[in-house]
Amino acid sequence: MEGIQEILTQTMVNIALALLSLLFAYVAAAVNRLTQKAKAEVQQLENAEQRILLLDAIDDVETLTAKTVAQIEQTAAKELREAVKDGKVDKSELTALSERAYTEIMAALTPECKSLIDKNFGSFSDYLAKTIEAKVLELKNR
Repeated sequence: MEGIQEILTQTMVNIALALLSLLFAYVAAAVNRLTQKAKAEVQQLENAEQRILLLDAIDDVETLTAKTVAQIEQTAAKELREAVKDGKVDKSELTALSERAYTEIMAALTPECKSLIDKNFGSFSDYLAKTIEAKVLELKNR
């Protein structure tokens, strides 16, 4: 009889240990899922912050480009276009105005702004050149 009780006790201890092991495995899996969820949420926050920074950088470029192109248009471009039409000035001087706008905008923007756009659009220089051309066309069509 003592042998049976000892076997039953040993079996109960083994079952209890197995249940504890199963419980620890379940807790470890739950902690792992919570950790993964927290990491995903942090990544979403970082992505949202990066997106907000990128949108702010795009707005900065758009605003600065619009103002720079308008200022150049107001001070020099109109007269130059008339001079080109009359044959008094070479068309390359109009191109120089675009380069002037490019240089002024590049100097005014922060490296962070340029880097964000470069990272997301491949080339800040190309993006800026296209933005300048779009603003010039927009001003001409008004």
